[in-house]
Amino acid sequence: TRKETTTTTTSTTFTPPTTTESSHTTPSGPVRNLPTPDTYFTHFDPRDEHKLYKEALNRLEELHREKVTKVMKDWSDLEERYQEMRSKDPHMAEEFKQRMTLRFQQTVQSLEEEGSAEKHQLFAMHQQRVNAHINHRKKEAMNCYVFALNENPPNTHKVQKCLQKLLRSLHKDRHHTIAHYRHLLASSIELAEREKSVTLEHLVDIDHMVNQSLQMLYRYPTLSRKISQLMSDYIQALRSKDDTPGSLLAMTRDAEASILDKYKEELSTTQEDKSRARYPAEMKRKQQHELVESKEAKLQVETTADFDPNGNNEPRQQHSAQQQQQQPQPKQQQSSTVIKPDQNAAQAPAVQHHDHDSEPKVSHAQVHDMSHGEPTFFTRKNFHRDSRNVHLTLAFAGLSLMAAICIGVAVIRRRNARLPQNQGFIEVDQGISQEERHVANMQINGYENPTYKYFEVKDQ
Repeated sequence: TRKETTTTTTSTTFTPPTTTESSHTTPSGPVRNLPTPDTYFTHFDPRDEHKLYKEALNRLEELHREKVTKVMKDWSDLEERYQEMRSKDPHMAEEFKQRMTLRFQQTVQSLEEEGSAEKHQLFAMHQQRVNAHINHRKKEAMNCYVFALNENPPNTHKVQKCLQKLLRSLHKDRHHTIAHYRHLLASSIELAEREKSVTLEHLVDIDHMVNQSLQMLYRYPTLSRKISQLMSDYIQALRSKDDTPGSLLAMTRDAEASILDKYKEELSTTQEDKSRARYPAEMKRKQQHELVESKEAKLQVETTADFDPNGNNEPRQQHSAQQQQQQPQPKQQQSSTVIKPDQNAAQAPAVQHHDHDSEPKVSHAQVHDMSHGEPTFFTRKNFHRDSRNVHLTLAFAGLSLMAAICIGVAVIRRRNARLPQNQGFIEVDQGISQEERHVANMQINGYENPTYKYFEVKDQ
């Protein structure tokens, strides 16, 4: 007894996407361009199904990009036409622009919907083919397992191989179902929630078939004692390939539901981590924007405070220029303040009168600490000429040193080439005879002429 599971994806009839267009003619003349279906819909190879699906998806995306490019080109032409019309009749040009903008938005929206529908159609066809191939493998494995058990006597090795084949096909179905659910989670959480119950039921059916295949083995005590424990370990090894925790390896409904919930929690955790990673960058941009706005507000307040509507702005500018010249020189200010009490007394009324004439600051400029601080000035010195001279000097010194090293190496090599003994050879006179050359070679190896040795001893 065995139970056949049905595929989780429902078959839907779609019109195949177009890749090329061919003209169709009738006796009355050309009628319209008929779409040509993609080769993926007309050819099926179970061994390369995933590869063919990826290639078809790439072709579909390329076709969609070409359509969008064509629409953008048409929009550029319409923009040029609008510019020409605006110079002649602005009112008609605005009406034309509104009409063309609405048409452009509708065209882009229809292209997006068409691309989404074609992708959905391609994915549905891929799911149907994968499920059909998996069901075919399960059917073949179940037939092999049943025939092996019905043999008299049953062959233990054959039963083991057929049961392993069945368990692998069931695990392939389970792995594909979980992968499909994770794909739905990544694309749309709402769609994944709607498909969760169907996915859970299919996983439970797979577990039921696994248990049923083991129960068929228990009907044969001899076979059960030999390979039942081995097959149980084989099932656990297959389930552990999906990164399933040890506590969720049990083939129950609660365990399968916990696995689906675990994948959902992992996705939410990943999304939260990404949002946390984006948060510092967003805060930094926000702070920079606020800093720029505060600087602009401060500059606007300063320009407003320095402006005199009665035309007395020139003394204020001179006074601010004096402050700018005096601020970088604090020592001179201190020395000037310790001059004479008469001068300080003479200058005091003028300063008081100037402070009395100053306009009050705007209220919102007094809220921030930045508006209370005194203006600071910085002097920036450029050392382009000095640094340029330094670079030229270093470059000239480096070139001189490199030239001296090259000349020294060339001289040393020439001297070594003139001395043969430095190359491991001994210079031999070319005018000597063969016997003398032989004696010289013997002397090199330690030979001493006894005649010369006799006369040397005699002289001593």
